[in-house]
Amino acid sequence: MSRTPPLRSIQILRALAATLVVVGHAIHDSIYIADKTGRTPIEIPYFDWGFGVDIFFVISGFIMIYTSVDSFGRTGAAATFIERRFVRIAPLYWLMTALLILVALITPKYLNVPIENWHSMVTSYLFVPGTRGNGEVRPILAGGWTLNYEMFFYAIFACCLTLPLRRGVLALASFFIAFVLLGSTVALPGIALPFWSNSIILEFVFGILIGLAVLSQWSLSTKTALGLAAISVVLAIAGGPMWDANQILPRFVCAGLPAALLVAAAALGPMLSPTRLVAMLVVVGDASYSLYLTHPFVLRPLRNIWVVLDGGSLPLALYVVACIIVAVAGAIVVYRLIEKPLTGALQRRIRRQSRPRGDIAAMPSSAVTPFSAP
Repeated sequence: MSRTPPLRSIQILRALAATLVVVGHAIHDSIYIADKTGRTPIEIPYFDWGFGVDIFFVISGFIMIYTSVDSFGRTGAAATFIERRFVRIAPLYWLMTALLILVALITPKYLNVPIENWHSMVTSYLFVPGTRGNGEVRPILAGGWTLNYEMFFYAIFACCLTLPLRRGVLALASFFIAFVLLGSTVALPGIALPFWSNSIILEFVFGILIGLAVLSQWSLSTKTALGLAAISVVLAIAGGPMWDANQILPRFVCAGLPAALLVAAAALGPMLSPTRLVAMLVVVGDASYSLYLTHPFVLRPLRNIWVVLDGGSLPLALYVVACIIVAVAGAIVVYRLIEKPLTGALQRRIRRQSRPRGDIAAMPSSAVTPFSAP
């Protein structure tokens, strides 16, 4: 099973997903500006900007099966997989978490939620769900809640690598479906188990199914792919907050299914030509993990600066645009100066002679970094 990976399309989706998260947080911060300057806040009640996270999760499942399809049933594959994923995810996240702790020590007033004890620090660094000072089940770097799901998915995926491909995929899908059903019917003990049993975890399974379709040579015409993408947008809006569908339907239905259709359109549709616009978007996609983790450190200072310099004269929509531009520019710098060199150095230390099919290092130069969801 083989097919040239839909590299550009997937990277552009990563750029879109991270940007959606930034927009959602910028709109939320604009409420503070509106309150300080006496203006009407921005209201877009028909879309859940957290949809970007669902896109990331589907992409993560897709890339994991694509890059590891030849590792199933191989001795040592599970340990190698975990080692590589840990090196890909942990360093930058740990660095940003340390920066947040430093901010808490120097200027704690800039934090939305105070860091109250060492327990939340430990669980944050170990990717174990824990509570923050306000009682939320989130790490101290709030956006890291998605990584708690990512690492859990990686752990189960690694266990399934000990089996042949078909049995491994069936075991993985069966486990997550059974676990979600268990969590929805029984009050699981502790904090981590109820958190991990959320139906959002099934979005990784959607991605795996899409990856298998690509590896099986499935494809879509341009017209069909565009139609599928349009249906995805319609369903994402229909499943959003406007009609409270997201309060009725489980997350994997109201957001995960539209995200899966969008990723399927990108993965199974025709390859994108390397135009200048596509190249620019791919650059943002390369830096999407940095964008996801670093944008809170950009938005908060920019919000405070905007209140001082704006004086109530500039439209709040311009603030959102400014957040996107500054956050993306900052993320590209962090990616090129910190994330890429750091990850590359660690990967070179653990590189093995044999690599699974589709290893990103063997892909075109525009994919120096492994695909992963933040």
